[in-house]
Amino acid sequence: MRISGSRAAAMLCITAVMSVPTVAHAAPGAGADAPVVTYERGHVMSCSGKAGERSVTVDLYDNSLHGSFAEVHVEGPDGEFGGGTTPDRLFRGGAVRTEVPVRRLGGEESPAGVARVVGMYAPSGPSTPVHDVYEDNGWTIVADGTHQPLRTRMVISVLDHTTRLTCGEAFAYDLKVTKTPL
Repeated sequence: MRISGSRAAAMLCITAVMSVPTVAHAAPGAGADAPVVTYERGHVMSCSGKAGERSVTVDLYDNSLHGSFAEVHVEGPDGEFGGGTTPDRLFRGGAVRTEVPVRRLGGEESPAGVARVVGMYAPSGPSTPVHDVYEDNGWTIVADGTHQPLRTRMVISVLDHTTRLTCGEAFAYDLKVTKTPL
């Protein structure tokens, strides 16, 4: 359940679609065909590691308009476990800290504990321009702005194991999202 580059872009696209009702800006007196503009900032991290014989993936995401979510997935010889949460604030001035309730998945789902994810992040290079255009649910969506890579040091404690995570995807974003009806 790792966030690939396309999945991270899709997450940004999904939030762009969701953002219209909350902070839609159209020209005064504009009709129903007027573009809707939102401004969104946040972070994306997709991390993985090994906890004993189990593979662990952690997806962390925040958006200035839609809040944060953290998702944990664990798979090993004893089955699959996972969970997600929407913390009030996930990324705080270079630090990440959250707790995610974890359940056994498949068959009879049952509580299995809490995953604790902690770490640090910092910019690790220059921002790069972003320009994405796609169609979704009757809209043409254009996202323009920047991504800035992040250096991370992350750890997860889950199912009686603590392990370091490697974050293959880690960036901050700052986007202007324009939605125009098709």
